[in-house]
Amino acid sequence: MSRKKKFSVEDLYDQTHHLLMETGYDHFSFGLLADHLNVSRAAIYKYYSNKDDLINDYLTFEMKKFLTEFEELDWSEDVEEHFNQLFQLIFNYSDVHQLSTMFLQKLHIQGKQLKDKENISEILHEIMLGHIQSFIVSGQEKGYFKSSIPAPLLISMIFHSVMIEDRSGLTSSERAIFIREILAHGIFQSEERKQDEPEK
Repeated sequence: MSRKKKFSVEDLYDQTHHLLMETGYDHFSFGLLADHLNVSRAAIYKYYSNKDDLINDYLTFEMKKFLTEFEELDWSEDVEEHFNQLFQLIFNYSDVHQLSTMFLQKLHIQGKQLKDKENISEILHEIMLGHIQSFIVSGQEKGYFKSSIPAPLLISMIFHSVMIEDRSGLTSSERAIFIREILAHGIFQSEERKQDEPEK
């Protein structure tokens, strides 16, 4: 099989994402990555000396994209639409969030540390958590959300909803819609909808 001589960093990151989602951290290797890029392993070593630095740079790249989209989003002043925007954005990057959590856990278990690397994960965590907290607290104060439910619990449920294990076969966009529906309206049908249903 012929080998391509050149590939872009974007190609490298795209295949890294694909393989991590497919095989997980433990089975991810430069050999496997080289096969999918149709290049030699030596070509990848010109960019990175180990897989941890590659994965970290890939996640940093994706998280910076998330932050840029977050900061440039025209947030609606309508509470429900703002809620929809928030969920959709979180779930658009659900793979990255899950991979980041997995990666950091693996490094912790193995006792590894990445030296001289920007901890974009912590920055992202603080910004998103701060935004959700401000949104929920303000919504409770204005009477949009139930004040009887502790704000920290609502904040945690929204922030960590992206980590719910997916066995539904739905797309991230579809999952965002349904999880938002569950959090906003629960799982029981309203009396109005019951009355609208035809009798069996």
